[in-house]
Amino acid sequence: MFIGWLKFADVNELVKISEDIGWLLDGYHVKLMMMHSPHLCYGAYEDGKLIGAIMAIEFEKSAMLKYFMVSKDYQKKGIGTRMFETLHGAIKADYETIYLHANPNMIAFFERYGFKAEMEVGRFINVGKVPPFNFTNAHAKELDGINFESVIARIDKETFGENRMSFLLDEMERNSSLKLTLPNAFQHSSIVNARNVYLGPWQVREGHDDEAEKMMRGLLYFRGLKKVVADAPMGASHVVDLYTRYHFQNKQRFIHMAYGKSNAVRFENIYAFSL
Repeated sequence: MFIGWLKFADVNELVKISEDIGWLLDGYHVKLMMMHSPHLCYGAYEDGKLIGAIMAIEFEKSAMLKYFMVSKDYQKKGIGTRMFETLHGAIKADYETIYLHANPNMIAFFERYGFKAEMEVGRFINVGKVPPFNFTNAHAKELDGINFESVIARIDKETFGENRMSFLLDEMERNSSLKLTLPNAFQHSSIVNARNVYLGPWQVREGHDDEAEKMMRGLLYFRGLKKVVADAPMGASHVVDLYTRYHFQNKQRFIHMAYGKSNAVRFENIYAFSL
């Protein structure tokens, strides 16, 4: 077994691994990470076959780990540890903060390397059962705001405390993207596969719950026939309440963990994380 940089030809196999272990993975998102940070995308190979992966995307001050997985047939053999130590060793001195969303059974593993839990994250799913609400062409026009990039730049920097625009804009430029904008909010959703729409990133400045509800209605109006999936901070009660009122169900839990300097993420602004 050896560890090397992932190749674009590996993406289909990575999607198969994720499906086999029950993870939601978006091939477009993986390719985008490989384009932006190819030196932070590692794969584990056995006789030339991909059996695991770990990736990171770098921002101005931080890096986020994603898609850390090992094929079912190769788990419990130390492969994940080797991949993680390879990537973590390559980046831990270069960024103020490294963060990730961990499965609860992996918390102790990441704690051994100095990561600390900061927020519980819930995966909310709506399967088309929504309460009745009024939504007109006028409402749709209001959400089709101008200055999309400037709104994102202002709110995302307020939320995360750094410039993340290069990756965010590319993340939201795909054929299936739906982008909604209001003065104090932006929302993006995209089709991940035949079954799922992933909602995120979605951010609303604190105190503008009315704009968040307008966007929820717009989302369900345009995407209502698909299963909508969103990862949101459980500690933001106004966010959880909005999902609950619109009949989303919390189906899975993760833990937002950080290493290094706390980057003081404003979780109260986050209605849905990026995938």
